[in-house]
Amino acid sequence: MKVLNIKTLLLILSISSSLVSCDEGGNPDAGGTKTKNFAGDWHIIALEPDGETPAYGGDYNLFSTYNASSNDENFWIDDHDSWMEIKTKVQATDFKNLTFSGQPDSDELYTGETVTVTNGKIMKAAAHSFGGHVVDSIYFEAEFSWDPGIVYKFAGHKRTGFLEDELP
Repeated sequence: MKVLNIKTLLLILSISSSLVSCDEGGNPDAGGTKTKNFAGDWHIIALEPDGETPAYGGDYNLFSTYNASSNDENFWIDDHDSWMEIKTKVQATDFKNLTFSGQPDSDELYTGETVTVTNGKIMKAAAHSFGGHVVDSIYFEAEFSWDPGIVYKFAGHKRTGFLEDELP
């Protein structure tokens, strides 16, 4: 008799627990940030004003673009304190066409200097990764207070995470 009561109790518990689920209710999609279409990791090269010669003999570096905590049109461009030492906040100027620019003489957090970012644009499926995959392209221009009057061009493509697409 005891075995039958335990089995009955277990059956009732399993049926009742299946009827009470962990449904969050509503829409479980957390959504994204306002600048999610601008966000990502990028392989970017800095070019001299001619747009062809690598600046200071440099090569591609890993940059990241990510939203600001304000979750508005602001987002960060960050080269992780590498070669060009750029970390500054810019603003999306057109969410549909994925264009962006910064305020004149914006703070540049790695050097304590200022930088003006202009003519920024992300172009969907407009580039090829190092391994040949079709990816998004990024372009912007920057003038640094440590080199006034010289506008460097930054161009690159989105990082895929595939081993063959990592920096050489």
